[in-house]
Amino acid sequence: MLTRLLLCCVLAAVATAAQAMTLYKSTDANGRVFFSDQQTPGAQAFVIQERKVERPILQRPKAPYPQQAYRYPLPWRGGPFRLTQGPNGSFSHTDTKSRYARDIAMPEGTPIIAARSGTVVKTENRQAGRGGDASGNFVRVRHDDGTEGVYLHLKQGSVSVRVGQRVAVGSPLALSGNTGNSSGPHLHFVVQQVSEAGLVSIPYEFNQPVGTLPNFALGN
Repeated sequence: MLTRLLLCCVLAAVATAAQAMTLYKSTDANGRVFFSDQQTPGAQAFVIQERKVERPILQRPKAPYPQQAYRYPLPWRGGPFRLTQGPNGSFSHTDTKSRYARDIAMPEGTPIIAARSGTVVKTENRQAGRGGDASGNFVRVRHDDGTEGVYLHLKQGSVSVRVGQRVAVGSPLALSGNTGNSSGPHLHFVVQQVSEAGLVSIPYEFNQPVGTLPNFALGN
């Protein structure tokens, strides 16, 4: 019984120190059993093989949209203009495509500029009034990280960029208007991410406050 206990202890100790090792069991002249890593005549060999424990790899769940570190400069020239509908606005910012959009009231014809560099991937320039598309005339710019900035309700015929064109921050895109589903002249700016379910609006911030600026539409 003692011999088995000693054997188990030695095997356990060696197994933790090496992946594979050979031990030799011998009996001395007094009948005592001992173990050694050195082979002696008549010794019984034992091969120790360490068993590796497979541990599961834990993966953090992916966020539905990337964390937004980029703060957007104001995508227009002139002003100051005021935010008239923000994220989750009850008038029209209720679906997945526009939940985090911002509407900024501004006179028709205000220069609209790129808030972030990227490539123009889609435009509309011919719609008059409400037309058949709620977005009105628009420019869609794909940024280098895969997100897309969209500038909506632009003035008919004012879009000055073409699909495939590279734009930098501040590049002229169009003039603000009042086309599509618009209750007054304004810019609707939204940042979207392509997902399995389609385009999804993602949070963003301007690098300047717009919620407390004068509202030209109310004359103050």
